[in-house]
Amino acid sequence: MDRILLRFSEENVAEPITSQVILELGIPMRIVTATINSLGGDILVEVPAVHLKKIVKAFRDKGVIVKFPKLIEVDYDKCFDCGACPCGLCVDACPARAITLVEQHRNHPK
Repeated sequence: MDRILLRFSEENVAEPITSQVILELGIPMRIVTATINSLGGDILVEVPAVHLKKIVKAFRDKGVIVKFPKLIEVDYDKCFDCGACPCGLCVDACPARAITLVEQHRNHPK
């Protein structure tokens, strides 16, 4: 499964775009997180990697901005909870170099 970030604008947020794409393609998607209001919002979804290009095209054709988030990977063998970053997600602040960004989609559709 690959993760994609769907960004909805104020103009298209009221439309049932996610439901339409799921029904049109017949491909299930897992919603990881969603933050939506009348001004727009984001939905982070997991989609089957084999259908990634088709799903991205379907959302883009409906005016949704599709992004490919970088994942954060923590090497817990190196991490010693130094407190340099209270959120635990700061790559540059890590003195042990235990946190790295992982490019999830090396060949993702542009």
